[in-house]
Parts: sequence; C-alpha cells; structure tokens
Amino acid sequence: MRKYGNFKSENNTNQEPDSKIQIQLTPLDLMRHWRRIGIMSDFIGYFYGFSFLPNVPTDSMEMKNSNIVSSISTVFNELLENAAKYSYDKKADIDISLIHRGKTIEMFVQNQTNEKNVTAYEASLKDIFSANDLESLYLEKLETNENDPNRSGIGLIMILKDYPVEMEVNFESKGEETTITSHIIYFTDGFLQ
Repeated sequence: MRKYGNFKSENNTNQEPDSKIQIQLTPLDLMRHWRRIGIMSDFIGYFYGFSFLPNVPTDSMEMKNSNIVSSISTVFNELLENAAKYSYDKKADIDISLIHRGKTIEMFVQNQTNEKNVTAYEASLKDIFSANDLESLYLEKLETNENDPNRSGIGLIMILKDYPVEMEVNFESKGEETTITSHIIYFTDGFLQ
C-alpha cells in the first residue's frame, strides 16, 4: 500500500458518528451526465451545512450563499470528479462514505483504476504533498497545465490550500487493478463565522 497525505491532527474516529451516508455510483453514469456530480455535491453541502446553520431556513438566500454549504460542496465535488476521471472501468462502483462527527466531516471515496491512471495521479499527489508552498505550486500548475487541466491536480491543490481539510490518499494494487481510497477530514469550525 502506498500513501500520500497531510494528516496532522488527531482524528476523532473513536467518537460515535452523528450521521453517516453511504452511496454507490458508477463513473459511467457520472460522466454521461457530468452535472450529476454538482447536484450530488450540492446535496451533500446542504445536508451537512444545515447541521451547522440550524437556525437558517433551508430555502433562504442565507443558506444558499452560506460559506459552509459551498465549501463542503466544493471539497466533495473535487473528490467525486477525481474518482470518475481516474476510474478505468466506467461500470465499476465508486463507493462513498460520509461521516459527521462533532465538528468534522469525513469523506471517503474509493474507486478502481489501472496502472496508467495510477501513474498520472500518483505523480500529481507527489508534487502536491511534497510542496513547501501550495500557493506557488497552484500558480505554476495554472501556467504549465493550461493545455491539459485534467492531469494537473489543480483542484486538489485548491482545496488543500483554501479549505479547512486534511487529506490522505491510499493506493492498493492487486494484479493489474488498483484501488484508490481518498480520505478527507473537513473541519467545520475552520469555516464557521
């Protein structure tokens, strides 16, 4: 197993979950209807954001424009896009688990891929997690990857530098198939105002 990440804080996995959601999707379904990624991400943003804005009506502009809702949606959207993009068997399941514990939301996204996709994704992760300055790396990637934004890692760099998250990505290979598990801990108190 190979790991890349920036986990620093104590994870509260011993704490009983306040809520848990499990979802299975196929990359083919997401790629045929790319907007479904945004719809699913917005649902997750509202579902969990509402927990941290309990006195705000769900149909209000305050809820729709909430930083916590859009932040959760953006982070989850990036994980889901990467899973769809890096899956080699477009009919294999993408397994998603979302766990809310106190002031954290854990996002697990697992997909199957092949060696070609692993090589590209791992190279991107090595750049990201070995960088001393994510802002500089972000600007560099914007300039050098304008012709191939799908292989740049720009989205992951953005969420790691701009959002209250820690991330770990695991690669486990069995024969020609590799399972990628992306795990993000989102700290809601980092975005509450």
